[in-house]
Amino acid sequence: MADRPPVIYGLEYQGRTLTARALAAKSSGDDKIFFLCGTQSLRYENQVHLLEYDEDTGVLDKVVFAHPAGEIWHISTSSNANAMDIFCTCYGKFVDGKSVVCAAMWRLKEGGVEHAPLDQVCELPHAGSVRCTCWHPDLADQLVSIDDKKLTSWKITESDVKELSHLVLDEKTQSQSTYSALCWNCHHVCSQVLYSTDLSIRSWDIREKPSKQSSVNLEQPHGSCVRSLDFNPNKPQNFASCGDDCTVKFWDARKSDQPLLVQRNHSHWIWSVQYNHAHDQLVLTSGSDCQVVLARVVSIASEPLKNTDDDDTDAATSPPAKDDVVHVYQEHEDSVYSAKWSFSDAWVFASLSYDGRLVISHVPSSEKYRILTL
Repeated sequence: MADRPPVIYGLEYQGRTLTARALAAKSSGDDKIFFLCGTQSLRYENQVHLLEYDEDTGVLDKVVFAHPAGEIWHISTSSNANAMDIFCTCYGKFVDGKSVVCAAMWRLKEGGVEHAPLDQVCELPHAGSVRCTCWHPDLADQLVSIDDKKLTSWKITESDVKELSHLVLDEKTQSQSTYSALCWNCHHVCSQVLYSTDLSIRSWDIREKPSKQSSVNLEQPHGSCVRSLDFNPNKPQNFASCGDDCTVKFWDARKSDQPLLVQRNHSHWIWSVQYNHAHDQLVLTSGSDCQVVLARVVSIASEPLKNTDDDDTDAATSPPAKDDVVHVYQEHEDSVYSAKWSFSDAWVFASLSYDGRLVISHVPSSEKYRILTL
């Protein structure tokens, strides 16, 4: 079976942040694929693009909303379908002559007028610049955020947010907090948040009283900046990180003195890493080398994967498949800051480069059927 060609879409302005969007709980059952992405322009009014991809026809529909608040540095949505009309952006603006990054909740206007402004639900009351936000894996009304001084857990209402708890970063961490990443552990009743502040990776148990103690303490795991984190959806203690050393490292939180596996599939900084939501053998990365890499990490996956490249080999008796690059996607011509799996289709993902090019791609058919024949 031939692989599907990529679908390419161009934003009007530069962009660096992308997220998948959940399917509506009231949907008729059609497996619609949604993505949200934001622009980053200093000269023009910024935009949020809602994209709907029909895999059967290959058609990509879009609705563009105005985002006059400022240039969008980060965008996030909940994986819970009950919150599908709410999302959060971190955006730059000037306050008292200084450039800061704020965060606000927005509501999409279904069937609204093209380029109509978004409905702002509320703004997160941060004192410092917000780096990014991350939604609770199960609850549609909770998310965490990180700024240059603390992490905060929030509860979202119809028109406001309420702080549930926070963790103040230590002085050393605050001084080096120029870039941060967040990841919520979907296991253990979703009580653990993993975060990075430039050089280090730590964890926060939101059930406990605020404490400087952390079950995960990794100092300089990538030598320099840590740019992205993600937990394995099938193995509770395993997570991945990437950074400026051009590597992706896979860890066990119980014994994090050494990584379980290290892959070097990029030639420059890696900005994004994400496990496939259903099949943890597949890991997606993107970087400043203008490439998106789909890798296989079967040696540390929850299920073994047989090597069935040879048509004459019986899958039951074939040796295990090896950790390797499945495919390198080269449709981009600028740094790829974000690559995200679809919530509704395990074989589809999107990537966004700084020049505003968004590409929807598929897992190669050979790899898809290798996994489905487990």
